[in-house]
Amino acid sequence: MTTHQCDYLLDYYNGHLSELERAQYEKHLESCPQCQEELHELEQLAEYMPFASDIVEPPKDLEDRVLANILSEEKPKANVQPFSTKKKRSWFLPSVAAALALSLIGNAYLFTQIEDQNEVVEQATIDQVVQYVDLAAVSGNAKGTASIIKQGEQTSMVVQASELQGLSNEEVYQVWLIKDDKPERAGTFVTSKDGKGSVVFKFNEEFTKKDWDTVAITLEPDANSQLPQGEIVLASEI
Repeated sequence: MTTHQCDYLLDYYNGHLSELERAQYEKHLESCPQCQEELHELEQLAEYMPFASDIVEPPKDLEDRVLANILSEEKPKANVQPFSTKKKRSWFLPSVAAALALSLIGNAYLFTQIEDQNEVVEQATIDQVVQYVDLAAVSGNAKGTASIIKQGEQTSMVVQASELQGLSNEEVYQVWLIKDDKPERAGTFVTSKDGKGSVVFKFNEEFTKKDWDTVAITLEPDANSQLPQGEIVLASEI
């Protein structure tokens, strides 16, 4: 491994290497006394680094101030014990301290941004049930429900049914939304072995604007029906 590859020390310490790069560096680490010593010093140095209790966005000039303060220190404070009995290279500790400090600042800022993004995503994924109805059996003994759910800007309909009769050949169950006796396709499903089936249908802009008056499930000969052809199995006003 070349000297250039030795420069992966900080990325290795901070966990920024890929699995392949990490494996290659660890193989190099086994035979590189310089990297072993520097890694040991990094681990010891981290114990003395001050950590803020709250994660905040660092000021724009913080990087320059940290570098200036660290590089200006020539002697350790009296109450700080040496990290090793070995003679330290004068250039190494200040530069590593600066690099580690900046790395920690960058990681803290990145963590704050990720937390903020996660909070936004969590808020955006809260579901609101706009409407819920029990579907009445028109033929057979089937049972079902239909829920209209709003998730952020997206509106969807979830239909679930049970005790449906088995299907043969290319038969499917088709869900319809109806307005003024005009049906629109709103999902297709087939049943499981125990006669259960469900479908989630996402509304586009046109579907969202319409004030639907009925939801129905029909038994269709295939999935190509653009208008109901089979018998109505379940239905309800909405």
